[in-house]
This record gives sequence, C-alpha cells and structure tokens, in this order.
Amino acid sequence: MSADLKRVELALAQINETLQRQSEDLRDLREQIKSLVLVATPVPVSVVIDPDCGYEWIGVHIQLDADTWSKIKAGEHIKIRGKGWVPDEDVGIDEEDDLFHWDHWEFNGGIGKPMKVTMICPHDEVEDLDDGIAYEGLLFRSFIQEVKDL
Repeated sequence: MSADLKRVELALAQINETLQRQSEDLRDLREQIKSLVLVATPVPVSVVIDPDCGYEWIGVHIQLDADTWSKIKAGEHIKIRGKGWVPDEDVGIDEEDDLFHWDHWEFNGGIGKPMKVTMICPHDEVEDLDDGIAYEGLLFRSFIQEVKDL
C-alpha cells in the first residue's frame, strides 16, 4: 500500500508541477497580449477643426478634446456649442460685442461624413437659421489638425 501511495503522491506532484508551469505560461501570454493591445491601440488626440467657411466666417474653428473627437470618429451624432466667434480675433471674444456669434457644430458620422456649422448672433432676431450656416458639407481630413495639449 505504501508503494501505491508513493506512486499517487509522485503523480500528483508531477501534475502540480505541470499546472504551475502552465499557470506561469498563461501569465506570460496575458502580459504579451496586453502589450500587443497597448501597441495597437491608438493614442487619443485632441484636434482643432477649421473648415473652409468662406470669407464671411474666416477663422471659425473649434477645439475638441480627445474623448469628444473619439466619439465623432466612431460615428456618433454630436452637437456642440463652440466658444463663440468675432471677426477680429485680436479684440477677444466678448458676448456683448454686436458682431459676436455663437458657433454651433453638428457632426454626423465622422471623417468624410456630413457636418454643419451654424452661427447665431444673440443680438439679432433670426427668422431663418439657414441664414447663419457657415459651413455645411463633409468633414474633410484637411480640416483637422491634431494638437498635443488642449
């Protein structure tokens, strides 16, 4: 009986050793997979979008944080009110300025998909919102600039 017990103990010790080696191998594989995922995952970036709005709306642009930009690129429908706009950026943004306009941005699916920028002056009574459209068309890559820090 003692010999049988020793054989069982030896077999169990070998099984235990094999399981420990396999556990270590699995840990190593998990670490390798994590490393691969990190390398393959793009680093989120912030962007400035500067569409070609034409002469009347020169300088209309918006800065988007990495999270918002990721949602837009993923195809989400996003509406954002910008920081406002005046024709002369050197005078600063002042909501009391008669030339001040709020910039409203609508993204419909990401790069190569429709986007719209509407300008609304809080000092004017607007009868037709289409009168304030600064840009309506596709979001082109040429409009997008990645930035390091926002």
